[in-house]
Amino acid sequence: MDEYTDRAYVSRYGAGEFGLRVMRAGVAGDADGDVMTSLVREDGTDSEVFSRPAEHVGTGEYLVRLTSTETATPGPYVLVWEYGVNSAPEEWRVWLEVGKAAPEYDRLSDEMKWLIETTWSRFSDLFDFATEGPHLQTYIQSNFGRNRLAQLLRIAVGRLNTVAQPFQSYTIDGDGGASFPIERWGSLLETALYVECLRHLIRSYVEQPEVQSGSGVSRLDRRDYKDRWEDVLGVEEPVLKEQLDHFKIANMGLGRARVLVSGGAWGRWGPNRLPLSHAARPHWQTRMY
Repeated sequence: MDEYTDRAYVSRYGAGEFGLRVMRAGVAGDADGDVMTSLVREDGTDSEVFSRPAEHVGTGEYLVRLTSTETATPGPYVLVWEYGVNSAPEEWRVWLEVGKAAPEYDRLSDEMKWLIETTWSRFSDLFDFATEGPHLQTYIQSNFGRNRLAQLLRIAVGRLNTVAQPFQSYTIDGDGGASFPIERWGSLLETALYVECLRHLIRSYVEQPEVQSGSGVSRLDRRDYKDRWEDVLGVEEPVLKEQLDHFKIANMGLGRARVLVSGGAWGRWGPNRLPLSHAARPHWQTRMY
């Protein structure tokens, strides 16, 4: 089991989709015959969940869909692709994590899910937890994961809507308002979500106990984690402030601001385009031959 490999995420009972694109001499080309896929649990038993041909959805493109039954058990998995190219056997592996049921995460669009993943990656290499994430994950009371980030995403959009003029009514799913313009302002929303996660960690560490040492049981003092996360927040909030200034001015309907010699009403502020590089599900892997 490779505990330290980055893993694609599928929530429990989620219907994840994964694709393989075969390239021959720089263009899409079919493999020799069927492309076989198998899903294997990496729990020490290496038990096989299924083995079946992938769906051939286009020239050089193959797709496998996981059912809710196949993702019913949380844990680490590996998805194995086996096929032939020019009569030579080939293999490709994709490491997966089936996590807790995450209904808030599942209902998001592909673009919003990708934003969750890019934000989650900022926490995935922290020192405390054995495999990924902050120390909070080791406690049974904690639900810090993709579903919590999806909930914090809604808070982040609400804060962007109301923190300064003009007031806006963007949503994360288009329910009751316009969907947040992630194509143009995805970088801003990613930063806002990251800052909300930092605030969440600060709140979570408020009740950590003092160290009690002596001849009896000693407890670790993690209260300064709150202070450390506040230091990180102090670094990240100015970045969000600069992006938010551009976002609000661009939404005032003033057109493109001009910078006057004296600095003008807006100074260096003006509309800015901050595209988010994103990839929608299914998770496509490209192999070149």
